[in-house]
Amino acid sequence: MFEPTITKDNLPLSFGSFKPTGHVVIVFPEESAADTVAQSLQSQGVADGDIVRLSPEEVVAQFKPLLPDASGASGFGSEIQSMRQMYLLALEGHGLMIVRVRDDEMQNRVAEAARSGKATLAKKYGMLTIEELI
Repeated sequence: MFEPTITKDNLPLSFGSFKPTGHVVIVFPEESAADTVAQSLQSQGVADGDIVRLSPEEVVAQFKPLLPDASGASGFGSEIQSMRQMYLLALEGHGLMIVRVRDDEMQNRVAEAARSGKATLAKKYGMLTIEELI
């Protein structure tokens, strides 16, 4: 079961922490790298609606209010640590790309695109785990 469609204004939360189950979150140091990866994924059949991008400023604006109030339970699956990591990277100018992955094959294509696109990190959010892809 997948989360509802993610938008910039509708980021999924679990216990007050960002948790896009069924998605890969990729962090990029430069917007141009994210552009290249998004184009690559779209050419491989990933629907435009399955890719959401947030600028560093949008990440800071979305995550900053969540950090002080995130529940202690969110640390169980590393959600709060991942959110803090992405927040700190956003403060340094890194943006996010959130990609819905519908199966393992798509997950592998997204991970390979992230690696070849020189992403800072890529994480697959499962129901109970967060898997480091690069």
